[in-house]
Amino acid sequence: MQVTVVDFAKDRVIYNMTGCTKEELDNKLNLFFTSEGYTLKSTEGETTTYTKGNRVLRILFGAFVKYHKQSVIVKNEGELFSVMLHKDSTGMSGGLIGMNQVKKEFARLSEAFKAYFK
Repeated sequence: MQVTVVDFAKDRVIYNMTGCTKEELDNKLNLFFTSEGYTLKSTEGETTTYTKGNRVLRILFGAFVKYHKQSVIVKNEGELFSVMLHKDSTGMSGGLIGMNQVKKEFARLSEAFKAYFK
């Protein structure tokens, strides 16, 4: 499986992947997120959402409780898969500390993603 970074921004990173089937890619994505402590929340079409932590406790106790939400959008063009890792939570419920936690977690996750798929 070959992975190249195509585009990146504050809230998303896009990877192009070749050398695998859709089922293999879905399995590897699920294994990656579960190994990072995330659970599958929902799948709608091309978008799969993973969460880590407790949203209600995050709202109640702010930055003392961790909550992260990531979306993965997989698009297919023949042998090429375009995978977009997207940060869905802003961390506003945790204040400035919470926003910084979410930003750091997304940066850590995108680096772990690259390392996992090499």
